[in-house]
Amino acid sequence: MKKILVLSGSLRKDSFNSRLANYISKNLPSGYEATSFDLGQIPLYNSDIDGENSPTGVVAFRDALKDADGVFWTSPEYNYAIPGVVKNAIDWASRPMMPKNSIVGKPMNAVVATMSPTNGSRALADIKRIWNNCGGYSVMTYDTVLQAAHTRFIDDNGTDSLEPMAKTTVDMCIANLVRAIELNAGATPLANWEAFIASMK
Repeated sequence: MKKILVLSGSLRKDSFNSRLANYISKNLPSGYEATSFDLGQIPLYNSDIDGENSPTGVVAFRDALKDADGVFWTSPEYNYAIPGVVKNAIDWASRPMMPKNSIVGKPMNAVVATMSPTNGSRALADIKRIWNNCGGYSVMTYDTVLQAAHTRFIDDNGTDSLEPMAKTTVDMCIANLVRAIELNAGATPLANWEAFIASMK
């Protein structure tokens, strides 16, 4: 059974992104299971407290990343950019850099859910760009922003679900991440990272 770590970049109770993360977790294909992690357990990044005695939440988060075959982010967009919660988590995950951080070679996809009718694409681009910069692999197609997110969720016989168009789009994003995992898309960034580290010795 392969694992996808599904992460919500919002700490707000009953946030649209947490609801979206819950939908994704429940709609993975056969042979896959979802894991999760509460990013509220992670303190603000401070290299003074990193290392052998890293905070318990940080160690647990890094272990969850290492144990996952892929990662799926759901995130809001704050002030036209990536939320601090998401950036902070990635900052912790990208350390220690050598010999390999927990992002290297890890396939990832993301969807931004926002109440705005026009915004969201910048946070999505931020997450994917930073993930790649840290040695991961982000699915570049099909980029998805669920704008006017408060209109996208429906009650499907007592189950929190998505309206048909949003469901089709998000299901495609799930399938694209699964395809990246199955095709070992992270092998190239992993090989490039290992070559970079070797060149520094």
